[in-house]
Amino acid sequence: MSDCCPLEVVDLGRCFDDFWAVRSLDFRLVHGEIYGFLGPNGAGKSTTIKMITGLIKPTEGYVRLFGLDPIENEVDVKKLIGVVPEHLQMYDRLTGREFLEFAARMYQVPESHYNLKIKEFLHLLDLDSKADIQIKDYSNGMKKKTALAAALLHDPKILFLDEPFTGMDAMSVIKVRRLIKKLCDQGTTIFFSSHILEVVEKLCDRMAIIVNGNLCEEGTAQQMLDAYKVKNLEDLFLSLAPTEGLRE
Repeated sequence: MSDCCPLEVVDLGRCFDDFWAVRSLDFRLVHGEIYGFLGPNGAGKSTTIKMITGLIKPTEGYVRLFGLDPIENEVDVKKLIGVVPEHLQMYDRLTGREFLEFAARMYQVPESHYNLKIKEFLHLLDLDSKADIQIKDYSNGMKKKTALAAALLHDPKILFLDEPFTGMDAMSVIKVRRLIKKLCDQGTTIFFSSHILEVVEKLCDRMAIIVNGNLCEEGTAQQMLDAYKVKNLEDLFLSLAPTEGLRE
């Protein structure tokens, strides 16, 4: 399995009634890279991630995660991936520590292993002092960090992050960014979707830009900047994405 492509997306599309949210996407990830996935609101980013991770079935095309179909091989794929979605659904009456213990048990992580991992992530993400408070009293940023820790407890081979920095303060963004880089250096493949262009530009090895459900460009930041003769990713993004698609 280690020789398989971490993620292969071929002619991928999803139609809702008569509306194509995503159409004819083709891209592949390599081991240990951070792959940025950019686009304005409504471009199809979250729909793509849901198809890739097996939450919804594609209308056309296919996805392979380490050679496996995420729909047909649901359980095996779930063991290989970690996901932090844009819109979190957590058990608010659990404490942060209880939620992490629950996630570890769901992934069948041995207790002797997950106790150490939970302690490590609580400290690393500055959640120690709030670990025994119910999640309903967490800020959005704390919920994101707790969800990230939960997604990492089973040592996933590929991690999907959809707007991971939403609600985080500047110091938390720095710490999470460093954690992402460390995971990549250790061989984890990262699929990273974010609106924070300067973070994507600095963090990602390659990136793709999706507009109206279609893949417009793919490559390193420098390759795309050179091709469009612009100075930064913001100028490139504005040249590719329609202005009306940039509203919050």
